[in-house]
Amino acid sequence: MQKQNDKIVIFDWGGIVESHENDLQDLKEAKIRMIKRFNNTLSHQQILERWTDKTSTGISIGATNDEKDIKDWVDLIQRNMNINVTFEEFKKAYEEELALVKYYKEVVEFAHSLKDKCKIAILSNLTPFDKKRIDKQYDLSKFDYVYLSFEVGMRKPNKKIYEYVLNDLKVEPKNILFIDDDTNNILTAKECGWNTCQAFGYELEKIKSAVDEFIK
Repeated sequence: MQKQNDKIVIFDWGGIVESHENDLQDLKEAKIRMIKRFNNTLSHQQILERWTDKTSTGISIGATNDEKDIKDWVDLIQRNMNINVTFEEFKKAYEEELALVKYYKEVVEFAHSLKDKCKIAILSNLTPFDKKRIDKQYDLSKFDYVYLSFEVGMRKPNKKIYEYVLNDLKVEPKNILFIDDDTNNILTAKECGWNTCQAFGYELEKIKSAVDEFIK
């Protein structure tokens, strides 16, 4: 007989907890504010066009925890934006401005409330600079499993990261419910045999309904 404790609900972060509404408008504005701290001559459009999530060698900043890669990415952003500040100044500005992006506290509270019903996990694409923010919002210590792309070295929707998670969890795919806002991430999860719920954080009732159906 299937035990509830064998079941695992895996939450995404961006879009599920951190708001990605209106075509990432809050996130875009945070990046603009950050860059304008150091160079106020660039237009909003120029900043967004020059922003990159990859290093100069094409490595995704969300798939590496290597210090050289991170510094290379910071240097590339600075060259693109014509700014010259220390690594620590850059990191501090990034963390402070992006921390102002709104998030759905009710989703966090709901996730934590599941602890006595099933195991809970996180699977999220993010950079090393985002961990402080996600920890403050989600309280990572309350989760049974935490899979962050930059620590794992892979990003969704790469199928290998799903296989990595499944191997680490040591459960059958049918015992996983994955909640994510991105279509491609959901499709890959389905290919791997996971149960899925595609939703945004403001659709809490939809998320609750999917979880209730999964763990009943």
